Amino acid sequence: MLSKNQKRLMLIFFDLLFSAYIWNVNASWGNPFYTCFLLSTTTFLIIYTPFEIYWSFRDIYFDRWIPIKHNNLKTSKIKIKVDQNKKGKSEYLGGLLISFDENNKDRSKNTIVIVCHGFSDKKETLEYYFLPLAYHGYTILVYDARGTGESKKVGKRNQFIKRIDDFKKIVSWIENNNELKFYKIYAVGFSIGAITVLCGGFSNDNIKKIIAISAMSYYKQNLPKYNLIVMLSYLMKGVKLFPNTKENEKISPYIVIEKFKSLISNEEWENYSRRVFLIHARDDRIIKFKNFKENVSLLGITEKNTLILKKGGHTQKKNELLLVAASLDFFKS
Repeated sequence: MLSKNQKRLMLIFFDLLFSAYIWNVNASWGNPFYTCFLLSTTTFLIIYTPFEIYWSFRDIYFDRWIPIKHNNLKTSKIKIKVDQNKKGKSEYLGGLLISFDENNKDRSKNTIVIVCHGFSDKKETLEYYFLPLAYHGYTILVYDARGTGESKKVGKRNQFIKRIDDFKKIVSWIENNNELKFYKIYAVGFSIGAITVLCGGFSNDNIKKIIAISAMSYYKQNLPKYNLIVMLSYLMKGVKLFPNTKENEKISPYIVIEKFKSLISNEEWENYSRRVFLIHARDDRIIKFKNFKENVSLLGITEKNTLILKKGGHTQKKNELLLVAASLDFFKS
């Protein structure tokens, strides 16, 4: 989606054009400079002000989760090597490792949850989700994907295939970390993060549970081509709208999982598929609900492994507590 500042710039551009038109019309009628200026300025404000009022009230609603102080939690900054630039210099993703502090270590579940954010987010966006998990004893590894937050200089946010590769390297980092290598690994992804954990983690049996929220099934076929605002946003951010066949296969969870299914026995398939929990809102206009149905059909999972929400859209606004509760329930099952 377009950011608020991008929308504001677009509005100002078209507003100025219309105000200039009003000025020109009044000038052609012979009105003096003061009248032209007053009418064009009034026109600008009449168009612009309602949008600014709407955005202000919208921010009050969307940003209702205030920053939380981490009592009893230990937060460590981490850097995980994922790439090398053209000069041969190593590139690192920035992230956080969150767990109970030394005084509460006995409450730890010896399970690490990797949290992958969405396309327009950064790791802090999901604090409402992962901090409650940390307070339930799970160690959290949350990171900024390439091109975002602390990882802004590591590639671009539209490099979806590399994001999947990065995720695999993060899993490998955990598996080779002296303190974490004996922990159970869970993974949670939102939107493009859901594509990441499904494509990058489904075939890895070291990942014991996967939660995919607002996940796509087929990438190329299900891009919101008729949502002009979304498509314009994708174009501005360099998202590939028409990937070739090989690229599409790598970033389409349905294809990745279906291929893996053909390589294993039915008994193994049962074990792999029941590790997955899917969450989707029926009114998601970015990744339509049919994606959820296609993924459920392929996995063959029951209601026990799904959560369908009537409202919430793609970002699951107002469903935050449900997401946390459903995740905890699945983790404990």
